[in-house]
Amino acid sequence: MSRSSCTKDIPYEILLSGVTPAQSEKYIKENSDKIFHVPGGYHIRGMKLIGSDKIPVGAKGKDLMFQFIKPCFGVFVLKITDVQDEIDKLQKEF
Repeated sequence: MSRSSCTKDIPYEILLSGVTPAQSEKYIKENSDKIFHVPGGYHIRGMKLIGSDKIPVGAKGKDLMFQFIKPCFGVFVLKITDVQDEIDKLQKEF
């Protein structure tokens, strides 16, 4: 079982901020080669994703971008690079 992490523990890039869930999903779909929809509570690198049962996660090459909701701050699209192991996990599970 993976330990819980915080965004400060993981190198990431903010691609969008202050957007709606629909805007983040549209951006992820338009900029990914493959899309996965994961349930709320799913963990990426130990970060727990908050949301409904269909949180968009996109893969492009060895990189992932995903919708991240930070309470009191809003919706972001984050990108983490060189995470083929996470992509493999998503492909197995979804």
